[in-house]
Amino acid sequence: MPIKRHRRKLANGEEKIYTYVVSGDGSRRQSLSAHESSDSLQIYRGKEFCRIVAALQANSSLLVVGEAGCGKTFLSQAITAELTEMNFQVAVTKPGTVKQILSEIAAQLGVDTENLDGKALSTMGLMKEIADWLLVNTAFLICDNAHRFPVSLRCWLDQLHTQGQPILLLANYPPARDIFLKLPRIELEPMAEKATRAIMLEAAAELNLELTPAQLASLQQRVGGNPMLAKRVVREEYLGLDGQALDHTQWFDITPYIIAALMCLVLIRFIGLGFNNKSLYLLGGIITVSVAVIRLILYSLPRSKGRLGQ
Repeated sequence: MPIKRHRRKLANGEEKIYTYVVSGDGSRRQSLSAHESSDSLQIYRGKEFCRIVAALQANSSLLVVGEAGCGKTFLSQAITAELTEMNFQVAVTKPGTVKQILSEIAAQLGVDTENLDGKALSTMGLMKEIADWLLVNTAFLICDNAHRFPVSLRCWLDQLHTQGQPILLLANYPPARDIFLKLPRIELEPMAEKATRAIMLEAAAELNLELTPAQLASLQQRVGGNPMLAKRVVREEYLGLDGQALDHTQWFDITPYIIAALMCLVLIRFIGLGFNNKSLYLLGGIITVSVAVIRLILYSLPRSKGRLGQ
């Protein structure tokens, strides 16, 4: 039976993706479960998908981290659709002010946002009302781009986690503090070449663009397993743009190795001292000062990262 996907736009602007199989005559269709859809669902992260759904059903919270464009949002949409298909209540949030996020959660869960006098609850009132509702009801909180959430909201989520509320946070390498430090972490690795190639072919088909195997191989070297970049380089090829720069974040920092190699050269100073060789002794002293200066310069450089996802 053919596999089809259906996108449904919710009132909050989010899109849910439902995957199902359709009989030959179109009279029957069956939703795919997490295990059945792990390979066929076009999230290309079936392993992580099944683990996250199973963990949430086991009343556990998780933190999913990865660079921008690695597929966190698409993965969260698939997980939301799966949990909804299982008849669970799910509240999906996105960055905003604390009041906006809390109001969105309350609206999705059906929590009353007014007090007995008919006035809108304050931020603290919403926090308490939602927390009390979650104590007696089963629901899942899915927070995308959680690294952009205000600290006060993260502290509230931490309190919910303490009371046993299952929460899924998705973030771009968040700081190691508050709730980010407490949750078990799944880091999304770069996608396999087969998956990124499939994404690129799908993007090319939408643009009616034919790519040769040589073009695909050349473009694939620029994406580093990042699905968003995979789509972008195809569009750049379609527009005839010469985008040769690599801007994914799969890089190795060799600075410690350079420092270690230079420190080994410092041994020349001691060798010169042992053999009473003034030339080696002076050379070792120069290298020692050079290493100290280079180390000072490297550690004084600004830490802002200009690459995508950093």
